[in-house]
Amino acid sequence: MTYKRISSVLFFSMMLLSMLCQHASGQESSMRVARIFSDNMVLQQGIYAPVWGWAPPGVQVRIGIGGKEYTTVADKTGKWLVRMEPMQVGGPYTLSVSCDGHKKEYGNVMVGEVWLASGQSNMNYRVGAVLSAGEVIKDANYPDIREFCTPEVVSRTPHDDLTGGEWKVCTPETVKGFSAVAYFFARALHLDKKVPVGIIHTSWSGTICEAWISAEMLYTIPAFKNRVIEEVYKSDEDWAALHQLGVEKDKERENIVQTTQAGLKQGAHKLSFNDKSWKEEAYPVYPPRVGLGGYQLLWLRKEITLPKEATGEDLILHLGKVMTGDVTYFNGVEVGRERWDGVRSYRVPARLLRKGKNVIAVRLLSEWGNGRLGDEASDPYLHSADNRVRISLKGQWKYNGEIEPKLPVGRGYSNNVTCMYNTKISPLLPYGIRGFLWYQGEGNSGQPELYKQLQPTMITDWRIRFEQGYLPFLFVQLPNISGGSCQYFREAQAESLELPNVGMAVSIDVGDPYDIHPNNKKPVGERLYLRAKELVYKDSVGVFQGPVYDSYQIEGNKIRLKFRSTGSGLMSKDGKELRTFEVAGEDHKYVPAKAIIDGDDVLVWSDTVLKPLSARHAWDSNPAVNLYNKEGLPATSFRTHKE
Repeated sequence: MTYKRISSVLFFSMMLLSMLCQHASGQESSMRVARIFSDNMVLQQGIYAPVWGWAPPGVQVRIGIGGKEYTTVADKTGKWLVRMEPMQVGGPYTLSVSCDGHKKEYGNVMVGEVWLASGQSNMNYRVGAVLSAGEVIKDANYPDIREFCTPEVVSRTPHDDLTGGEWKVCTPETVKGFSAVAYFFARALHLDKKVPVGIIHTSWSGTICEAWISAEMLYTIPAFKNRVIEEVYKSDEDWAALHQLGVEKDKERENIVQTTQAGLKQGAHKLSFNDKSWKEEAYPVYPPRVGLGGYQLLWLRKEITLPKEATGEDLILHLGKVMTGDVTYFNGVEVGRERWDGVRSYRVPARLLRKGKNVIAVRLLSEWGNGRLGDEASDPYLHSADNRVRISLKGQWKYNGEIEPKLPVGRGYSNNVTCMYNTKISPLLPYGIRGFLWYQGEGNSGQPELYKQLQPTMITDWRIRFEQGYLPFLFVQLPNISGGSCQYFREAQAESLELPNVGMAVSIDVGDPYDIHPNNKKPVGERLYLRAKELVYKDSVGVFQGPVYDSYQIEGNKIRLKFRSTGSGLMSKDGKELRTFEVAGEDHKYVPAKAIIDGDDVLVWSDTVLKPLSARHAWDSNPAVNLYNKEGLPATSFRTHKE
C-alpha cells in the first residue's frame, strides 16, 4: 500500500471520524495540558518536541523550559501546540505552561530517549514477577529511567487525552509495576548510552493487533472493512459503559474466589472426605483437558502413604508449576496459598504428618483456560530437607469441578476493533519519541496470514500519526511454546522486516514451553536493545542478532545454507550435533537432517533424501534450537521454500 493511497484514505476517514469524536477539547473553559506531561517526564532529545493542550479559543499560551520561551494561540477549537527547539540530553528542568492567569509547572524533567512500549500480556508482564525478581528489584535504583503507564480505558471513538497516569522515577519501590521487557530495554540503553530513558507503557493483556489500529487504517484491510463500518461508524454503543458491566462481573467473580466456602463446608480438604465418586487424571492436571476450561474453581486430591520414619520432622511439599492460583491443604490444614503463575513449595509441619494414609488437597483457580497443576517439566514430590524422605506425587489425582460455584465472566471490550488505538495511542499523539517496542501476537497466533497484513498496517498507521517519519519499530518474535503451530506465526511476524527501519528480537530459546507468560524477560528486553543499538543508534561494532538465514544452494545430496550476522562464527550452543534441521525432496516430505557448520554456512542432508530440494530449521512450535553465533544469539525458524 502506498503512502499516497493511505493519505487519501485517511483524509476521507478523518472527515467521518470528526463526526464521531466524543471528546472534543473545544468545550474546555480553562487551560489544561495533555496528561502525558507531568513531573518526572522525559522529553525526546534532538527533535522539535511537541507540547500541547487546550485553552479558551484565541488565548495566548506561553511555554518555558531551560531559559527558552515559546508562545502560541489556542485555535478556534481550543487546541494549542508548540514544537520546542531541539534539546540535548540533560536536566532536570522545569517545564512551565501559562495562559490567561493560569500556570502549570512540571519539575524534574529530563531530556533523553523516549520509547513507546505496547502489546499484550508479555509486554504487560511486570518486573515484580520476573525470574530472580528480588535481585532485579533491589538493584533498580535508576533515577534517570522513568515510566508512564497509560490507564486501562475503552472507547469506540478516539480520545484526545488520557484519563490519568503519571511519570514514575525508577526505584526499588516503584519498579515492581514497570513493564519488565521495557525496563530491561531501558536499563540496557541507559547504561550503554548514559542517557535518561523514558518508557511510555501502553500495553493491555490479551489484546489483539486489530484493536491497536485506527479505524481509518483498519478500513483499508478488506477483512475488516465491514466491521469498521458496522462497529465503529454506524454503531452508537457506549463501549466504556458496556465494558464496565464486564468489570462488575469480574469483581463478582473475584469476590466468589475470595469468599466461597463450599468446598470447606463439604470437607473436601479433609483426610476423612469420601472422594470415591471423583474422576481421575494423571499429573500434570490441565483443567481444559478434562472439560473444565475458561474460569473454574476445582478441587484436586492426592492420597499418599507415609512410613513412620517420615513423620518426625517437617516436610516440603513441592507441587511443581501452578497456574493461576491455589489454596493447598495437608490432612485438612492449609499449608500455603498463592495467586500467581509459578512453582509452589510449601512447608508441611511434622504435627500434620501421620503414618499411613495422608491426603493433599488443592483448590485450584484456573483462569483464561490456562489453569494447571504441574506441567510436563514438573517433578512433584514430598520430601525432607535432607532428601532422605522423597515421595513422588506423580500418578493419578482425583478432581471435581462441581463443588464450588460457577464463576461469572464479564465481557471485555478491549479487543473490539480500534479500541486500544482510541484510548492508548490516540491520546499520546504527537508526543516526541524515538521509536516503538512491540510484544504481541499470542492473541492472533491462529491467523498468521492475516497477521501479515495487520502488523505492517499498524506500523504504518502509528508512523503517520506520530508525524516523525519512519520511526523505528522493534518487535519480539514469539518464543517457544508447547503445542500449536507458532512457526508459521513467527514467519508472519518476520515479514514486517521488509518495511524500512523495522527490527526483530528473537526469543525462540527463552520461552517456557508450558507457560505462555515466560518469566525470563531480561534477555528479551536486552535483545530488543541490541536491535536498537544497530538500527537506531548506528553502532557499527559488535553483533546485534543471531544468525539470519540468507540463501541456499544445492550441492549434490546436501543443501548449503548461508547466513548473515554470524559474528565471530557459528556454533552449537550445547556442543552437541546441530538439531532441528529438516530436508525434503521432490515429494515435499520433510525428514530430520544431519547438519554441520562449514565456515559461515551450514550443510544439511539426510541419507534418505538423495536429491534434496528444500530445507527448514526450527520448524516447530517448541524447537530445541542450538545453532547460535559465538556472541550467544540464536537462529530462529526459517524455511527455504514456502509450500
